[in-house]
Amino acid sequence: MKGIMEEYLLNWTLNGQRQPPFLCSEGDAEALLLGHMAASGLVEGPERVQSVSFENGLWNVQAALCRHAALPALTRLDALRPLESALTLPAAQIIACCEQVMALDHAAGLHAILLCDGEKTALGRDIGRHNAVEKAVGNALRSGLTLNRAVLASSGRLSLEMLAKAAFSRIPILVTKKQVGSLCVAYAGRLNMTVCRLDETLHPLSCPNRVNG
Repeated sequence: MKGIMEEYLLNWTLNGQRQPPFLCSEGDAEALLLGHMAASGLVEGPERVQSVSFENGLWNVQAALCRHAALPALTRLDALRPLESALTLPAAQIIACCEQVMALDHAAGLHAILLCDGEKTALGRDIGRHNAVEKAVGNALRSGLTLNRAVLASSGRLSLEMLAKAAFSRIPILVTKKQVGSLCVAYAGRLNMTVCRLDETLHPLSCPNRVNG
């Protein structure tokens, strides 16, 4: 029906244990679950996710969890070491990623996240910003996109939760045309990540040394 967004409850298990369902957009469930494991700091690397399968109406994830997996996400983020990447990119390349995600059709009310490493792109779209990040990360992992050389471009505002998912995925640069949360900027500085806001020009709000031009 026009004017109503389609929502979906994704039921899943982790190592045989039922988990709270995801409220999300239908589709890309495998990418969402793979991205969730990697972008929430639940595993030490995506290779620790052993399988993602669907059986009898239930998605099942088998993974070797990291020792901090039971801690709250913000606690895991506080313990995360800063990114070691010294990646620098031309401002024009970062702007192009942002313009590309903004050019998508947003009439369905979905948030969009585009990841680009200069060679490959990965897209995530969902009713939730954090789900869109996880879908993009999952699709990037499946396609072989190099996350530690990638730009994350968001169609909406950038929050601390989204920055955390980029940090766990080791994505060094984030950009949006919308608003950026103050905690997002503060944590980006601590974690050696660059957050940019684009209006008429590109404004690096943290770690500007990654932006040329």
